[in-house]
Amino acid sequence: MEFAISISQYSNLNTTKMLKTAWRSILKTKSLSAIHIIGLAIAIAASTVLFLTAMFELSFDNFHPNGERIALLYKSSEPETGKREDSSMPSPLAPQLKKDIPSIEGITRYANSKLVLKNGDKEFTSTNRFVDEDFFKIFDFPFISGNKNVLSGLDNMVLTENMAKNLFGSTDVVGKQIEVNLNGVWKAATVGAVLKDLPSNSSLRFNSLYRFENRPGYLEQMQAWDNSDHEVYVKMKAEVNDATFSKETKAFTEQFFKNDIDRLKRDGGKADINGSYFSFHLLPMAKVHLNDFGPASSLSSNYPWILLLISGLIMFIASSNFINLSLANAISRNREIGTRKTLGGTTWDIVKQLTLESFILCLIALLVGLIIAYLVLPQFNANMNYQLKITDLFNIKNLVIFLVAFLLISLLAGGLPAFKAARTNIIQSLKGSNKIKTSNLRSSLTVLQFVIAIILIIATIVISTQLNYISNKPLGFNKTEVISIPIGAGVNKEDMVQRMRAELSQQTWVKNVSAADVNIGKGRDGTLQRSIFGFEYENKEIQTNFMRVDYDYLNTLGIKLLGGRDFDRSFGTDTNAVVINKQMAAQFGGADKILGKEIDLNGKSTVIGIMDDFNFQDLRAQVEPLTISVNPNVFTVEYIFVRVETQQLAETLDKVNAIWKKVNPKAKVEPSYLDENTQNLYQSERTFSKIVISGTSIAIIISCLGLFALALLTINTRVKEIGIRKVLGSSVSSIIILLSKDFIRLVLIAFLLAAPLAWWVMNNWLQTYAYRIDIQWWMFALAAGLAIVIAWSTIAWQAFRAANANIVDSLRDE
Repeated sequence: MEFAISISQYSNLNTTKMLKTAWRSILKTKSLSAIHIIGLAIAIAASTVLFLTAMFELSFDNFHPNGERIALLYKSSEPETGKREDSSMPSPLAPQLKKDIPSIEGITRYANSKLVLKNGDKEFTSTNRFVDEDFFKIFDFPFISGNKNVLSGLDNMVLTENMAKNLFGSTDVVGKQIEVNLNGVWKAATVGAVLKDLPSNSSLRFNSLYRFENRPGYLEQMQAWDNSDHEVYVKMKAEVNDATFSKETKAFTEQFFKNDIDRLKRDGGKADINGSYFSFHLLPMAKVHLNDFGPASSLSSNYPWILLLISGLIMFIASSNFINLSLANAISRNREIGTRKTLGGTTWDIVKQLTLESFILCLIALLVGLIIAYLVLPQFNANMNYQLKITDLFNIKNLVIFLVAFLLISLLAGGLPAFKAARTNIIQSLKGSNKIKTSNLRSSLTVLQFVIAIILIIATIVISTQLNYISNKPLGFNKTEVISIPIGAGVNKEDMVQRMRAELSQQTWVKNVSAADVNIGKGRDGTLQRSIFGFEYENKEIQTNFMRVDYDYLNTLGIKLLGGRDFDRSFGTDTNAVVINKQMAAQFGGADKILGKEIDLNGKSTVIGIMDDFNFQDLRAQVEPLTISVNPNVFTVEYIFVRVETQQLAETLDKVNAIWKKVNPKAKVEPSYLDENTQNLYQSERTFSKIVISGTSIAIIISCLGLFALALLTINTRVKEIGIRKVLGSSVSSIIILLSKDFIRLVLIAFLLAAPLAWWVMNNWLQTYAYRIDIQWWMFALAAGLAIVIAWSTIAWQAFRAANANIVDSLRDE
């Protein structure tokens, strides 16, 4: 027929009509729609940034083919003092493992160093790694030139793209000669390959690679099974299986670490489930970046999951708000819904219409949220030291996650209120007296929102207090007056110390000068390292951290001497003497049992002094045994320490830097105070703290937006009640209390639920620190007070307006 239309045409007309109706309805309630969009958009923006951060952290080292077969080697034992896990290995271990363990396809040592590289008059300090020939059989870094066999030559050096450009101005440099400074001696090397600059999600960071055999002191190190100072990575012939590897290496361990095993048995150590007292294990490469030992740059394994949890909680609060506001708004649309049903609208038609409105609001919020995320990412990257891009979202995995999350939120936020509203009684709806039974659900959602917000508030208080504690805790040395200077490569380091001492001794503001092979904290050269030695004393296993220091080290750092004496230049035998800390002395049964005795550490060494314990590592770990020596044949000093007067510390640092540049014009890294160095150890905690504080702020803002709108809608339904109460003599203050008390009651219920959860979560987090605060009652009281004040402030103004409204307007329809 002429007027007949197809089903598809009718469907299109109906869809167009629904879209127009939905858009008119959104515009009709502009304020409520704006709150819907703003709250959800802020949540989407925050969740997007947190999601990108978490995905970046979880993506580390995933670009290596056969990554499931690559692992970091670590050793494990459990002496009387507790379980000990460590990824630092002795030099002879890797070659012997490769020879004895058939399941290993490739193995490489990986030792940190700073080397000066020179091409003509161009010199640059490289973050170098000494590695073995198998390095490129294990790891896959893209080559610009050269190939994977480059490390078969002992004199070949691998450069990254940036380092090649620094030295030559080009990357076409394979076969060209450079000079490498090894402990003050220049050695010729050949550029064997150039790599593209490393991906930002690589746990391995370097500018150059050089064969391990070129490492200074290599031949001596190959005889020292008790000196661990580098990492070892392996590639297995099959997927990494830690349990199988531990069993496979048991005979190897019993052969080469027999003395360690015997001492553990004798001294009350515990065996593992395989009956091993000392064992080797594999940490899969995918977990290296997020582990609690191993490389100094590693983060806690919980970090990305906490980010995802905060992201999810923020989205939950925003979605709860959306549902709450939609449910509350449905009450005001009773007559509209009744009219639709009278005109033939089915329950399904109404559900579709209301869900479509919610879907449009969610879609707008999604677009606005992504725009906000795009705009804030540059500032987030600058503050948190990331390189995230909004385009990182656009891969199949992330898009699927986002699409599923968006659909779930849209359906729940729109469908649930729509379904409840559509089931109302027609007659009661038209009279405007039908009440949608949503109060319990709305109250529950409001409570859950504030449970999350209060947990985040308590977490913020605890984290801030802990960071303040570790920032100000006495560490056993003077960190405010002592400056550390990285000497760097390419110079005679012992000579640099003497020249700086001579220059600084003329300055009245300098108290002491000394040196050591390791820094305290993390200086501006970014280096963290440690050396561990083991030996036997009177049939007992002794393990100690070891430092090579210069004379006056204790005085310079302000470390207390508890017994014996300090190193003294007038004693020629002091190069064969050591000073130990209290923890080290405890292994011998106390200071009186070891002072003046000889120990078999780097040859025969006499213990001449006992120093107080000081935190030479970060506060996540207890103070460990430490031995210091002035023997120049053990290690070369790497850092100069200068103790200065307390006046004008900033200007003094500039003066020290100027003198250092005069003594060493080629110096690349500036000096820094130990206070700065120790603060650098907790950079990941500060980043984490900023994220939690930001997440807490966003959660509170979104919760308050929802509470504001919910209070507005609730008060609007009680306008006549307020008018009647005023006629009957109620005061403005009593009406404000009446309108506020239900919301405050919900916040108090939320606090009672949140407090034990927050205590459990934060107490577990604090366990990662050896030195930590106690969770105090005032932290919970402060959180409760903040939550109540914020909630009351949100609803008080609306309650005040309603209480002061004209009575005639309130009762006009009665």
